[in-house]
Amino acid sequence: MGMDRVDTPPPGMLPPGMGGGAPPGMGAPAGGGSVSFAEPPGESKLLELERTLAAKDAVMEPEVLATLRDYVKSGGKAEAAIELLSENYRGYAQMTGLVCKWLEITEPEGEKAPTGGGHARAGSGGLSAAVSPQAGRGSGAATPTFGRPAADTQDDDTPQGGGTMPRTGSAAFFSNNAGERADTPVGQIRDKTAAALRDWRAKVRKDEMWLLERLIKRKFDTRRVDAVKGRPSWMQRLLVSDRGRAVLFSLAEAHPNCLLITVAIQHAWQHGHADEVRALGPAAASYFSIFHELLAEHFTALIAAGDDEDRRAGAVDVIKRACTQSLATYLFAQMMLADLARGGDAGLAGGGSGGSSKAVRALATRTSQELETAAAAAHGSSTVRKIAPLLADSDADAEATAAGGDLLLTTEEERRRRGAEGGGTGVVPPLPRGILRKLHALYLEDGKPPAEPSIAPPPGMGPPPGMTPAPVKLEKPGAAPLRQPELLRFLFDEAFRCNVGASTTASKETRAQCLDLIVKAVSDGDDEAADARAALENATRALESAARGQAPEPESFRGMCAYPPAAAGVIAWVSSAMGDPEHYRQVHAGASNQVYFGMLASAGASQPRLRERVLDAVGAALAAMGKGSSEALHLGALDVAVEMVECGLVLPVIEAATERWARHVDPSHLRYFAGEVLEVAGPPFGGRFVSAVLRLLRAANARKGMNRATDEFVAQVRRQREGGRLHPTLAREDNTFLDYLAK
Repeated sequence: MGMDRVDTPPPGMLPPGMGGGAPPGMGAPAGGGSVSFAEPPGESKLLELERTLAAKDAVMEPEVLATLRDYVKSGGKAEAAIELLSENYRGYAQMTGLVCKWLEITEPEGEKAPTGGGHARAGSGGLSAAVSPQAGRGSGAATPTFGRPAADTQDDDTPQGGGTMPRTGSAAFFSNNAGERADTPVGQIRDKTAAALRDWRAKVRKDEMWLLERLIKRKFDTRRVDAVKGRPSWMQRLLVSDRGRAVLFSLAEAHPNCLLITVAIQHAWQHGHADEVRALGPAAASYFSIFHELLAEHFTALIAAGDDEDRRAGAVDVIKRACTQSLATYLFAQMMLADLARGGDAGLAGGGSGGSSKAVRALATRTSQELETAAAAAHGSSTVRKIAPLLADSDADAEATAAGGDLLLTTEEERRRRGAEGGGTGVVPPLPRGILRKLHALYLEDGKPPAEPSIAPPPGMGPPPGMTPAPVKLEKPGAAPLRQPELLRFLFDEAFRCNVGASTTASKETRAQCLDLIVKAVSDGDDEAADARAALENATRALESAARGQAPEPESFRGMCAYPPAAAGVIAWVSSAMGDPEHYRQVHAGASNQVYFGMLASAGASQPRLRERVLDAVGAALAAMGKGSSEALHLGALDVAVEMVECGLVLPVIEAATERWARHVDPSHLRYFAGEVLEVAGPPFGGRFVSAVLRLLRAANARKGMNRATDEFVAQVRRQREGGRLHPTLAREDNTFLDYLAK
């Protein structure tokens, strides 16, 4: 049948495996086995190597020589490899280098060598240290290493570079000729070489890496970076590169949860680059695996500062910046400080030697208070005060802390509502009596026995016949909750409120309650409490007499102000009285004003830590007086500020006069104040002081010839400037105004 006929193709036309023979060039396996389709040995590797050599700019890859060797060993032809490399060369790197050179040539002259070039190795002391001919020399170093460890000899003029290494052979030159005098030929060559090296290193090199860094910073995407799984080959090169780590670290603050940045920070910490991590500052606080080690170092530095106030302030500033990034870091730091305040070592593993001493406990308490203030500014006072009870030592302390926080929040809200300035100056509303009464009861009211049960207990379960349960004494909170600086300030403001007008009259009950709480806060033991109460009551009597125009005996008043709580009470009273516009309408105001000024100056002179409170009181008085008050009143208040300058509070006083007081006083009074300050100060003048005084003189509309002290100051500053003896140098606008004052 025709339908059953099958045409058979000629031999060799059937595909292998379907009845046909093997294709040409491939014989059938011996023994009649199946045909193998595997590529000849080495064929797949050869193809892969050819694809690598055919990539764009493959000839520029660091591993190109190894790839060529593998290609030839695998049977590839050298001619084919050369053809692949040459045909696919595009020169992207060379074109980029050419563009970078154009950018350098066309860059404005003023931008070619800015300070802080940005390529110095982190932790090497910054640019000035890195470019110094002595940089990198240890006590026994034979040659300088210019801002990097001697063992680190990696050339930084590469995509993996960080700081730039010297190319002039100057390292050996300085080593061999460091003792040559500057006036010898060798010394002159040395100095010229050093100057050229400093200029070269200070320049921001807009090379390919610089452009790549800018591109990364602009287009960095945390989600895409963290989507990379495993450990790509480029990661290790990135992590061992100074500049690569620097780019990642510059992104740390903006991307605190990026996994790649976390890995980079941990890698740097574990591989000898701890200085780079420390240089991150607050950004490192997001990585708790290293945060606690950094914090331990910060606390060790704080304890080691001892009585050095500058070192202590620097250590506290570092702690505040590191620990206010989040509430978690804040709580952790506060727990460590609480342990130090109780006499523990806060887990410093011996780093806090002397941690049980009274001085260290006081230092920890003070630092805790400053940290709380910084956290309140960063996260809001309401949030910080709500979590404060979590840090209390006992349930009673927690309850007192919560009550104190409620009192602060309610009072601050009322002050904001009334539009009064904070800080306890001027007319401020009284403390909420209900919350104050509750806080007072926690400290000074005895516990009461529990109420009788409404249901009689079963037979045999009650107390024995003839016995009644003893009253339960409630646990009393400690003084720590009352020692919160803002709470203490509010208590002083209320206890020493001057009854000027009916709207601001303090009740006797409220004043007594505040005085009781202040005594609890500032004393330790019954004997100290009695002395504290006596001193505060003496201060109150002296202030009441001053309100009637009776000045205290100077010697006894100075002795009274030697006790800090009494001095704080004096400042609070004067601020309350003279910060109230109603005061200047009273008949007795004329007699009391000069007495108040003298008491305020004496309190500030006796207590250095209360001098800024004195400035607040002066500002409140000037604001309440207004420009319409008499010249004697304005000058009397400004004289108090001059006395604070004599005591050493210089820049804060000048800045307060320029920024806060200028709108309340006549410019002629500001010129008087500036002249008095310059009579106190003497040459040579520092740059910061000069800049502050020039801003004050600008606000006072000063001109040449208006004040002798001002004219002498201008002449002296110009001489220092011309001789290069004014550091730091002045800004352009300050220089312009200085020259204007000389005309």
